[in-house]
Amino acid sequence: MAKKNKKSKVLNVVLDIILVIVIFLAASVTIVSLSTRENGVANIMGFIPFSIQSPSMSGTVETGDLIITKKYNDQELKVNDIISFFAIEEDQTIIKTHRIVEIVNNNGIITYTTKGDANNEVDSVGVSKLDIVSVYEADGYKGTHVSGLGKVLDFFKSKYGFLLCIILPLFVFFVYQLYKFIAIIIDEKKKQAIREIESAKNKA
Repeated sequence: MAKKNKKSKVLNVVLDIILVIVIFLAASVTIVSLSTRENGVANIMGFIPFSIQSPSMSGTVETGDLIITKKYNDQELKVNDIISFFAIEEDQTIIKTHRIVEIVNNNGIITYTTKGDANNEVDSVGVSKLDIVSVYEADGYKGTHVSGLGKVLDFFKSKYGFLLCIILPLFVFFVYQLYKFIAIIIDEKKKQAIREIESAKNKA
């Protein structure tokens, strides 16, 4: 009986730890999804996370990496800085993270020529200041990247990923905790009934 109770306690601890992890992941995804948005981009206290979607910067960051960039505040940029910016590809607005390879000043109007580290050619369209979302490496700031985490967050943020990995486990744990609560109540009532029976016997 003692061994059974010990195994039950260990199982409860393990399940509680898993529950905490699931809640943490759910909270993280929710914070990223519902955080302050500017131009449709999540902004968490001035820091902007992105999931790398292509191998254009391979060698610096890889496809599926999560990078943490810093909001662009019109600061001076230099050649070799890495920026995230809006671009148009196949009639869709996307966000690229590329390196500045040239700064063009045309009568006071500055545009930045960018290029992916793994690409052979520069981007066909120059980047204006209005297009820049954030910086990954610039002005003494070097962003953080976590290998592979971008893929994980992309999956969690998808409809099926959120349902399977967040909602479903939370529902299962809720049912399990409800079951434990009911079991405790039933056990307490049994103990109370036994005490009452024993008390009645003693009086008799």
